[in-house]
Amino acid sequence: MAVSLENYIKQRDEHKQVSMTGARALVMFISFLEGPKTFEEIRQYLIDCGVVSREYSVDTIRIDINTLKAVGCQISKATKKNNHRYGLISHPFNLRLTSAEVDALKNVYKKVLKKASPQKILAYHKLFLKLANMTADEKIKEEILGISLLKYQNIEVLEELIYDDKKYNKVKILYRAPNNPDGCEYDITIEKIGVRHGKVYVFCYNHTLATRSFLNVSRIKSVISKFFDGSSTIGADINVKFKLKSADEYELDENETIIENHNDYSLVEGKYFNKFIAMQRMLNFASDATVLEPEDVKEIVIEKLKEMRAVYE
Repeated sequence: MAVSLENYIKQRDEHKQVSMTGARALVMFISFLEGPKTFEEIRQYLIDCGVVSREYSVDTIRIDINTLKAVGCQISKATKKNNHRYGLISHPFNLRLTSAEVDALKNVYKKVLKKASPQKILAYHKLFLKLANMTADEKIKEEILGISLLKYQNIEVLEELIYDDKKYNKVKILYRAPNNPDGCEYDITIEKIGVRHGKVYVFCYNHTLATRSFLNVSRIKSVISKFFDGSSTIGADINVKFKLKSADEYELDENETIIENHNDYSLVEGKYFNKFIAMQRMLNFASDATVLEPEDVKEIVIEKLKEMRAVYE
């Protein structure tokens, strides 16, 4: 007998707020859709999703597993043979998520994205595909599919790129640049794959352009070939020192450090992937930031400010 997700989740009050037990069990159910997990993997998954604190105990995990069993989920036992992992064998759900519940999934996803590896981002994309396939309501299905950053990506290309993440092989790609929609070939060495402004980028050394680049994955049409001849190159971060007024009003990135505090400003040192990203970051601080060094970054910022001013003249 099919059981709706609405009946599975206990409601706390007249506004139908999801109970904490129900919320934990829902996220645990989603984690099992990814694959079997140990106690610690379940615990860490729920912590990463922001559903529980680090005090989340083994006893509470057992309660939440039993909650899933009570509503008809068949969960395999954790044994030495399966590396002490619990797994979802079957479940009785016809998934009937509401828009509010999809929004809750979006919030969980946003929290996970902050520190997610490219492998984790890809795993979540596949998870959303599973959830969408379990949903009969076409509107809700579209909402679920719309959560993933990878909804417009060529997943096969991304999987190829992820394989070379941190391996420092040289890779030849066909890239559809904004000024070349037919595509151009780049030889790149992938340094990392990450999220920037809600899009997935390959951060790389571009041998063709002889500079560090970050390329929108959605514009990579194909991986043409790979080179294993030791000719790969990776670049170095750009170190920028700048004065920052009202530093306590800004949330500094993890690559930015206050090295001195003065009465009316703080001296900050930042490490940036390339000069373009450094310039964008300085402009983000507007008039509160003054670049001290290096000189070429200072000049790039000045030129950009002149270009912006010229628009209004």
